[in-house]
Amino acid sequence: MKKITKPTEPEIIKLQSSHVITVEMFYKKLQEKLKLKLVTPGVKLTRAIRSADIHRPGLAFSGYYDYFAYDRVQILGQTEVNYFNTLNEKTTRKSLNKFFTYKIPCLIISLNQKIPQLLLERAIIARVPIFRSPMNTSKLSEQITVFLEKQQAPEISVHGTLVDVYGVGILLLGKSGVGKSECALELIERGHRLVADDVIDIRLRVGALLMGYKSEIISHHMEIRGLGIINILDIFGVGAVRNQKRVTLVVTLERWNPRREYERLGLEEKRYRLLNIDLPHLIIPVRPGRNIPILIEVAALTQRAKKMGINPAQEFNKRLLENMNKQKEKQDD
Repeated sequence: MKKITKPTEPEIIKLQSSHVITVEMFYKKLQEKLKLKLVTPGVKLTRAIRSADIHRPGLAFSGYYDYFAYDRVQILGQTEVNYFNTLNEKTTRKSLNKFFTYKIPCLIISLNQKIPQLLLERAIIARVPIFRSPMNTSKLSEQITVFLEKQQAPEISVHGTLVDVYGVGILLLGKSGVGKSECALELIERGHRLVADDVIDIRLRVGALLMGYKSEIISHHMEIRGLGIINILDIFGVGAVRNQKRVTLVVTLERWNPRREYERLGLEEKRYRLLNIDLPHLIIPVRPGRNIPILIEVAALTQRAKKMGINPAQEFNKRLLENMNKQKEKQDD
């Protein structure tokens, strides 16, 4: 049986939908990496890129516009440029008249190819920026897609702590003062790694993956009551931190409530929903004398075992039922 636990209001800091980035943002971020050169001076870079996919407009140049993905970055490789150069002037003008009626974000020419003069002139008139890159078309497409997928992914900021324990990304949640940071500090001292404390940016990546990132402002700092702000990177070294990690388990720490019935067998699987993705969820009560860090370690190892098809609680329950059935058969005999 799976039970969904919804995030409570104090834990959610910021929730935003997919980003829409401008060509200017795209250019600034990738100018050095892709060696982009703007060849349409005076054309503003204010158009929006609304899709992480790219498009190669060869069919559009031939006059086929039924499925023209105009709202994407348009890449012209050798095939598109060579085909464009085979068209006569009349056909070229007719094709470009149709092509630039669409609100195209930008054009990128790969392999530093020479841009057809008529294409350049019409792009400037239509206020569509053109860039040129020395990279080949496939590499260019790959880098652009990866960048746009990351930038446009749905994102949420959560109050908690994200740690990498035995390769398992564990998101520690709980009310302020329950001991999340102290628990993470002990785990770091044991050889595990901190991703982020206090504020974690979580993005939904392709394939229903939730990736957690450190905040650029807070970075790898932690606030420990009684000590103040400490820098984990400076104290424990580069081996104690990482910049991102896939979130695969949520653990909520809460002060022990004697009136509450806590899970003792592990047969009931709780789930925690973030960005419409359900994650395994454990609720661990905190009280003096309990070694929470070692419980987190065991939780991580148990999660890894479940991924391998091993569920200790279910196996124990199965053996228990088998033993009860055997005892019953003996009594019947």
